[in-house]
Amino acid sequence: MNRSIALFVALAVLVAHSLAIRTDAFGDLGPPYDRAYVAYHLARRWVFDGSPSWSAGVGLLESHASPLWVLLCALGERLYLPIHEWVRALGIGATATTFFAASRFHHDRIASLITPMLLAISGAMAAAAVNGTETAVLTMLVTVAFLAFERSWYKATSLVLLLAGFTRAEAWVLVPVFLFLRHRARRREKRGVQGPPAAPLWVFAPALLGMLAMGFVTWRGAGNPLPEWMVELPRLDAARLANGGRYLFDFFLSTASPLLLLYSLFYALRGRLTHTGAHSLAVCFAWAGVIVLRGGGETPFAESMVPVLPVALLSAQEAMIVALNSARSSVRSFAWVSFIAAVVASTLASLSAPARADSAAGVLHGAWTRPSARPAYGFVGALGREGLEEELRATQALRGVGLFLRDYAAPGSTVLTAWPGSIAYLSDLEVRDQLGRVTPAAPWTRPRPDEPLPRVDVLAALEAAPDYVVPDWRDAAAPPTRELYARRWLTGLDLEPAAPGRLADLERALESYELVTVPLASGRGGFERTASVVLLRRRDLGLTPRLELGSEEGRLVVRLYHAGHPQLADLALWARSPDGRVLCVTPTGGLSADPATRARPNLLLSATGERPITLFDLPLEQRVAELGELHAVLLNPDAALGAPDSAVSDERTHVFE
Repeated sequence: MNRSIALFVALAVLVAHSLAIRTDAFGDLGPPYDRAYVAYHLARRWVFDGSPSWSAGVGLLESHASPLWVLLCALGERLYLPIHEWVRALGIGATATTFFAASRFHHDRIASLITPMLLAISGAMAAAAVNGTETAVLTMLVTVAFLAFERSWYKATSLVLLLAGFTRAEAWVLVPVFLFLRHRARRREKRGVQGPPAAPLWVFAPALLGMLAMGFVTWRGAGNPLPEWMVELPRLDAARLANGGRYLFDFFLSTASPLLLLYSLFYALRGRLTHTGAHSLAVCFAWAGVIVLRGGGETPFAESMVPVLPVALLSAQEAMIVALNSARSSVRSFAWVSFIAAVVASTLASLSAPARADSAAGVLHGAWTRPSARPAYGFVGALGREGLEEELRATQALRGVGLFLRDYAAPGSTVLTAWPGSIAYLSDLEVRDQLGRVTPAAPWTRPRPDEPLPRVDVLAALEAAPDYVVPDWRDAAAPPTRELYARRWLTGLDLEPAAPGRLADLERALESYELVTVPLASGRGGFERTASVVLLRRRDLGLTPRLELGSEEGRLVVRLYHAGHPQLADLALWARSPDGRVLCVTPTGGLSADPATRARPNLLLSATGERPITLFDLPLEQRVAELGELHAVLLNPDAALGAPDSAVSDERTHVFE
């Protein structure tokens, strides 16, 4: 087969793969990851406000670890291109270039297609191509840099190394690795051994100058010239290293095809691996070491390892070629079986979970996709397709929150959340990062965008009194409480989880907030009544609904005064029987002994202006009036009467005469 046609087929497979695993419930291509919107927000501020900083008091580009990606996003904003289409075009273009570069490492046209085909069926690569982050561009730059270095294209190596370092700080690790490989080449030359020529030292000068320039910028902003992962080296602890090791294990488990590196290790130890195979193995090990030292990552399909995936598969390709050319038929057969097993496992990782979780297939799938590394805060973090679908649901929910706040929050409102990306981009409000990656969070004085396991002072963030807090992106399975959120922050985020009285302090800090359930925009106009999220809203904003309860000519009338934004609530009317039982008024005006009965369930409250809206106006049964008095209150949907933080209005009482 012609290599160009084979590459075209591989790229077509990848595009189809990307579309399949990123399709949402409407059949559309899902939005980028929520954290990708951090770069979009910085880019838009750069273009329209003149400064690529998140907000006042945050230094230039401190909130994102990829200056080059922010620049590319700013170019799209400047040209008024739809940001989703622009970043996807960049991702697909970069991935196509990666495929082309990966096919140029071996003289055999057929053998050189092993890597592109493995990449095409890789869920990690398919997700990275369209997830809206800089990963696809970085993967391209790492692959091209390695190709240029192996082919002794010195000017290209010099330029691409510089661009890769400006894309992500981890890419600077290529400089010492390439210097080490150059040192080995020089030693071979002195011994008169055949091999690739040693690159001149000037090749590394631009990258070293780029490192110094980036160090100067970070020193001016954060007081330290080193990348974040280097800053953490003196403070390494066993927990961070262990989590990094588990993350690496999850990468091999969910991606499957890199397990073929076992062939590379085997032939490298026997001295039979080619120079390219050995060099790519060194790059892969160095990159993996940086990720382990960082403590891993948090995006689906172990995305932090994706930039080195093509290089890793190149090493596996070189080793597989050696195995398939073996004189022993058993070695060749085992190599084919291993290759097919890797292909099948890689394909299965992109499939959705079985319909029945309790079936044999469901149990096996659940065990396979269960993460061993600590997931991102607020996520289950399942491996493979399940983790990708969770990320998609989170981004859609957070986009809905951003649109809601854009439309209904007062200009100048402040928002605190652990997921600031799409909320800030869509709402254009002042959004503070509870995790301290985008904006500073105590005890840090500067943002730390590369921090994978944040521990912050949650109490200090709440004492800054944001107008809104987004405590979770999920639709609550049960009515939440302030105590629930305080406990979740204490165990998952707080810097002092074991401090005496810390939980009580967090709960006291939340006393000035009320829990409200708001509907989310569907993205196709209007609200989805089944999609909602709970926000914490400051009481002193004056947005609490107010009820008016009375009887008129034998009819019970409940009216609503509401000066706030749309929110979901249930209207509860109840009385107590002489024997102390709670009797609830039904929608038809009768009585029910079921305490879950609501007079008007699932109400969508809207601003009423100066005139109230009638919520209930029905004649009551005589036995209702005989109870003496009736109570009315608005509750969060499905909340129980009298449960903590269930009420969203003051309780009103009417006494029958």
